[in-house]
Amino acid sequence: MAIETISLQLFLLIIATAVVATQSSSLTSPAPVQSPASISTISFLRTSCAVTDVPDACYNLLAVIDVPDACYNLLLPYMDTFHGNLARVARAASAFAGARQHDLADDLARLKLRGTGAGRVADMTLGDCYDTVSGSNMFANETLGHIDNLVVQVGSKKDMDSEQILAREWLESSDSGMMQCIDWFHDAGEAAVSSPVGKEVIAGCTTVSLYMNMALMLVNAIKF
Repeated sequence: MAIETISLQLFLLIIATAVVATQSSSLTSPAPVQSPASISTISFLRTSCAVTDVPDACYNLLAVIDVPDACYNLLLPYMDTFHGNLARVARAASAFAGARQHDLADDLARLKLRGTGAGRVADMTLGDCYDTVSGSNMFANETLGHIDNLVVQVGSKKDMDSEQILAREWLESSDSGMMQCIDWFHDAGEAAVSSPVGKEVIAGCTTVSLYMNMALMLVNAIKF
């Protein structure tokens, strides 16, 4: 439970930092006058992110944070690129999740070089986590290509349904890999879980899982 709390605090810190930075900037510059167009764009993003408010989401931490608000703060810098298209919102969220997964794979590679310091089983678990995360990330660009097809809606509804399924499969598989990694560390024993490396891996996988779930819910909400 303590580890989940640390992971949650890490995720909220990312969002809070972005909000604080924005607020600090506003103190030193005149407040922009919002045009009807910008108000409409903000409203669209709010509405889009509302689909991530799923009480029975597959990942239990989603139930204890304001996911729609986190989604809004995360994607706000890109709101002018959405043009009222939910698939574009899902694409931005998926690209962000894929980028964070890539960063996590780099972090795991770095940690793997020095080991966990918690014994052979923990080190093997770390290696398995790296293989899982890095292997899944290889398909991130391919998945973004499927979502790009959803954005432009090329082909029949059947074609679009197929593209949506393929995009959803990668997000679900990637999230499953994150959860497996966390479970593996718990199965490796208390020494593995309580080690600094173990805590870093669990926190990283938890955070990326949250982004994957957010993107998945947006992809699921696309209608044709």
